[in-house]
Amino acid sequence: MEDGRVKAFRMLKPPCVELSQEALRYKVNKTTAKELLRCLERLRATLQVVAPSLDPKLADYAFFPLSHIFSESQKLPSRVLELALHCLRVLIRQGWQDRLSSELGKQLLVLLAFLSGGSATEAKSKDVDEDVGTIAFDCTTSLLQSSAASFLGTRDSLEPENIPLLGHTVTVMLDGISSGPAAKVRLAACSSLNALVARLHDREALQNVFPGIVSCLTKVLSSGIRSREPYKVLETCIFSLELVLCKVVGRSDSLSVQKPLKAAPDAKNTGKSWLDATASQVKMALSSIVVLRYHDRQEVLDALFSLCFSALTICRSALAECAPLMVETLTTLSSHSSQEGSSQHGQQLQLQQLLASDPDLVDNLKEALHESIVALPRVAGANDETKRRRLIEQLSTALRLLTAQHLDLKALNGPTVSALVSCVSTAVQASSTSTISSVADGSADVGRVLQSAISSAEQRKFVPIIFDPTSQAGLIDGLQSLVRQLQDSALSAGILRRLTTWLQTAAGLEQMGILWLVLQMFENSSIANQTTDQWLDKHNDEFDPLREEAYSFALEILGQSAYDDSVDWRLQALSLEMVAQQASFHAKDFRPELVDTLYPILERMGSSNAALQQHAVTCLSIVSNACGYQSASELVTENADYLVNAVALKLNGFDISPQASQVMLMMVRLCGSALIPYMDDLIESIFAILADYHGYPRLVEALFEVLNAVVEEAGKSSPHSIESENTKTAPKRRQPYKPPTITDLIS
Repeated sequence: MEDGRVKAFRMLKPPCVELSQEALRYKVNKTTAKELLRCLERLRATLQVVAPSLDPKLADYAFFPLSHIFSESQKLPSRVLELALHCLRVLIRQGWQDRLSSELGKQLLVLLAFLSGGSATEAKSKDVDEDVGTIAFDCTTSLLQSSAASFLGTRDSLEPENIPLLGHTVTVMLDGISSGPAAKVRLAACSSLNALVARLHDREALQNVFPGIVSCLTKVLSSGIRSREPYKVLETCIFSLELVLCKVVGRSDSLSVQKPLKAAPDAKNTGKSWLDATASQVKMALSSIVVLRYHDRQEVLDALFSLCFSALTICRSALAECAPLMVETLTTLSSHSSQEGSSQHGQQLQLQQLLASDPDLVDNLKEALHESIVALPRVAGANDETKRRRLIEQLSTALRLLTAQHLDLKALNGPTVSALVSCVSTAVQASSTSTISSVADGSADVGRVLQSAISSAEQRKFVPIIFDPTSQAGLIDGLQSLVRQLQDSALSAGILRRLTTWLQTAAGLEQMGILWLVLQMFENSSIANQTTDQWLDKHNDEFDPLREEAYSFALEILGQSAYDDSVDWRLQALSLEMVAQQASFHAKDFRPELVDTLYPILERMGSSNAALQQHAVTCLSIVSNACGYQSASELVTENADYLVNAVALKLNGFDISPQASQVMLMMVRLCGSALIPYMDDLIESIFAILADYHGYPRLVEALFEVLNAVVEEAGKSSPHSIESENTKTAPKRRQPYKPPTITDLIS
């Protein structure tokens, strides 16, 4: 060891002597700054080589020529000061370390504060060079970390004569943070402040500088998004604020930055009045900082989460007024994602554990959820997609967190249903004009639509019809996500019950929005598919009546004429979706329901509204697949007797409305010649109507269109092929019951 020190001294002596001589010559203008640069570069290279062998004495020796440089700091170029500070940083870290004398430590702190921010008594003559300021703050950080700030006083108490020095040092650091010429300077100043706060255990001394620190950090953080401050600076400033809050107003038994210092009982600033005043100021500061919860960098969001979490744990008693704001912010921060392995998923777990340990925080979360629910219609009606998405994400996360606590949330059923219906109705009203204008242009060619439905097996997804799929895509996704969250919450049963009850009495856009919500509550959920034991065992009996009630309402809507202008075509389209969903739920057990549903579906396939027509085609495809048929054509053929009877009832009653002829046309187009053997009675009825109502041109044209389709389909096959096809594929026609004769019994 001694040999290493001797060797290090021999290597240090030439560059130190040379630098000392050149520095003295520079004072009398006998050399240039260029020579000083050369000497400093040589000394720096030597220090890097001998760094492992340095000790306090060698550091004192090497610092002597550097002191001449620092004494001329106002005259020397920035590059010279920068190299001198690099050398000083090596001496602090490797030489003095924690054995720095108190007097030298204070001198170095004054020197570094001067180089990074100017004199404490004189006005700043010029701005500090950013490279010099950065390395000066780095040296300050190293000085405080290496010595643990022991030169300012004992571990638990700051020497009274050092209080002005502490105040000036903090002021310089805060100036660097708020008005540093470059991001690297502000970042270095933040690091210095963190090092000082972490190693200063005199709580009363910290309380004296606490307002200034909080004010400065709040100013930087509150303007972080507007000023586009580099994310690393924001992250470090948030950590600085968390650190000083925990040190000053945190519980002593919870501090983790250093071993705690218990406040003296006679400390003048530790009274309740000071804490109350401080808490109100801190609340104002945090209110302006939490805007960063929408920052685009995850590092900033994680730092803000840590700050809010510490405010609810370490600083819980002192910052009780901030609890609602902190809970709301934590909920927002953890709402961006819930995927396994993501930081947000871990944050949600932390927040769940915190809520489980503190019922008061659960109440705060309930209040935040209620306020968000009340605000949902207003935000949904505003022309701000970002706010809508954020609010819906926050609602979903709050529901997930409260559901994990297994709480009774029945009181939220009413406000939630009202807000959801109002939100959807407002969105539908906003999109109704553009949607109607895009689909009201007459019907598409019926034959082409039917042929595409027959040939395509992928015609099993409905196109959105009550929202604008382009401008409102984010709103649709957000609402669907919120509804999925409601499905898995304790609110699901109450919400569905209220929606289905309200569905019967509502009207207009409100009724349309309720039916859409009911569809979303059942669609792709554990309720709809019954894929888990929870819903099979506990909720099956409870939700089946609600499903049947909604299905009955849909049949009631579809039972009205497709040509009745009093029934909104979008409500009919949603009713078709309800029928398709019911068929998917019951699968082959839905076949008996075809008696009531098949005719309304085919009726709307002949609608003059292209969107409603396409919805009916999709519904028919879904129903045929759910019921186990190979195609929509097979579905209609297998159930032709139901359709024929329905049409015959209308024709025999001389119902001259156009839907009967449209349904017959759909049947013939879908089934082809296989349907013709069932239509002998219908054709007779058609001729009877033509004889009685030949003076109605539109009716006559519609009926002749049906007869023309029958002739075309019959002409596509020879009589032999039709007979062969009937004997193979078409089911036998039901014959009226005849009692057996004696001959039949004998044979």
